[in-house]
Amino acid sequence: MLSLLFFLLLIVFLPANLSAQADSTSLWGSENTKRFATMPIQLPLSMAGGFAEIRPNHFHSGVDIRTGGKEGIKVYAPDDGYVSRINISAWGGGKVLYITHPNGYKTVYMHLSDFCGVIGRFVHDYQYSNHTFAFDIDLPKDSIPVKKGQLVALTGNTGGSAGPHLHYEIRLAENDQTINPLYFNLPYSDPVAPTIAGIKIYPSDKHSTINGKNQEIKIFPVNKKNRTTNDTTLISGPFYVGIYTYDQMELGARNKNGVDKIELFVDGTLFHRYHVPTFMFEETRAINAIIDYPQYQRTREYYIVTRHLRGNRNNFCMAFKNNGYIVFDDNNTHRLEYRVSDHKGNTTRHSFFVRSSNPTSATQHSISDNDEPSILQTDGEPITYFKRFRMQRPGFSTDIKPYTVYENDMLIYRCSQDPAGLSQQHHLSLKRHQLPPHQSFDVAISAPSSLPDNLTDKLTIVCINGKNISALPTRHDGMLLRASSRSFGAFAVRLDTVPPTVKPVNFTEGKPLKGSKITVKITDNLTGIVSYSCYIDGQWQLAEHDGKTSTLNVDSALLHKGRNKVTFRLADAVGNTVEQSWTILKN
Repeated sequence: MLSLLFFLLLIVFLPANLSAQADSTSLWGSENTKRFATMPIQLPLSMAGGFAEIRPNHFHSGVDIRTGGKEGIKVYAPDDGYVSRINISAWGGGKVLYITHPNGYKTVYMHLSDFCGVIGRFVHDYQYSNHTFAFDIDLPKDSIPVKKGQLVALTGNTGGSAGPHLHYEIRLAENDQTINPLYFNLPYSDPVAPTIAGIKIYPSDKHSTINGKNQEIKIFPVNKKNRTTNDTTLISGPFYVGIYTYDQMELGARNKNGVDKIELFVDGTLFHRYHVPTFMFEETRAINAIIDYPQYQRTREYYIVTRHLRGNRNNFCMAFKNNGYIVFDDNNTHRLEYRVSDHKGNTTRHSFFVRSSNPTSATQHSISDNDEPSILQTDGEPITYFKRFRMQRPGFSTDIKPYTVYENDMLIYRCSQDPAGLSQQHHLSLKRHQLPPHQSFDVAISAPSSLPDNLTDKLTIVCINGKNISALPTRHDGMLLRASSRSFGAFAVRLDTVPPTVKPVNFTEGKPLKGSKITVKITDNLTGIVSYSCYIDGQWQLAEHDGKTSTLNVDSALLHKGRNKVTFRLADAVGNTVEQSWTILKN
């Protein structure tokens, strides 16, 4: 039977595609969750990162378990199952193992240093058979079975990890919907209630004022600039609020983990709730729409706001009226209270007061899907959040799918000369809600006609944001270049004729190696390195790519005694190649 907690979780908070499953009771029943009470590592559970914490452009999809600053901690399967996927990359999760279990769940282990037993032998054989370090493959059921308690891997610091730890996830096997592992009775201690680090009040539009000004203010912690009589904030017109809060499992801990639930009460009535017990990966970029994004860009402080943008289709933030805008139709003082809880139920509360003036009727602030605020009528082209948008300009076009932007807006286009001299820069930006797009959109640019034919395959589309220039994977369609982008900015065509570089780190030509690995630094000027190989006396050998350090590392045990010819071959995304060899001695 479902406990009251899981019943409420299913009915109220979970997305429809999970709560509607006919099998949801068996998946979330207490008997099945108890089966994952076993920890994947035999250390006391201490978390360096919590589930659904806000990270750049995504929710954190699991929990980060501390390993005492060490690599090589043994990882055990928490239940019977089979290896369903292995993903190895220089970025992201690094070395990742997926185990599917017969109870309908899948467990995921990231940033591993190595795989153990038959899994490790499979990985080694696959890499050498396919001459590749990085790969991502799905495995048939029962091709590599595992038993509960079996040693499957060792923890590490691979991929985008900022330090040794185990990133651990529990997903629904059917659709990869990730779920907070703490709902599976993992044993841990957390006696510390969340910290409320800041509260802000925002005007809804140019007609609203806060303490007489049309600008946001931080009302907690109080300082001399925002203090008012009796600490009451004066409000005119609709407004919304935001909170910056975090949780720590022990006093004085360095990590500021995410909280489990945030609730805002207005005059004692629940007005807004934030809660993320589970999510689909296609929803993860919605974090940009539920936080004060400009503030996050400046300070990395994530104020979760009550305002709901209509293109944000998730259930994480539930605004119970007026799309999260607070509207008073009186001249009274009102009490607002935040209640913030961690997964253990430790709760922190903070109340503050606002006094409304020039009352606004809620109907005056109603929003329809066809509205276009007057602020948007000045320039650009209208873009509606739930409709497809296409724009065609000389030498440039864009195609934006529905629900790529979060609100009705104006898409601003302008053109300027690219300093590289090959083409023009085509600038795209939103006028009102300057948020990253929720999903990728397509751009196309005409190739320069003045280039020789033998150089056209070296062209790539780049996206320029300030000093940051990112080459986009580019498709050639005759004289038209096509790419997809996950950010707005300036788009242009650049030429890449420069091959990658490879430089020794810990060895010198004709001298003995220093250390247990042959290490080279690899770099590329624009389109990025897409393939790399190492050969020792003509035989392919595994070179592990570390994205954090931009290095390739080869086990020195692969060298034989005496002189070894070690060769590295690299290629970038447009086919520029380099090959360089050194003689390394082994005594």
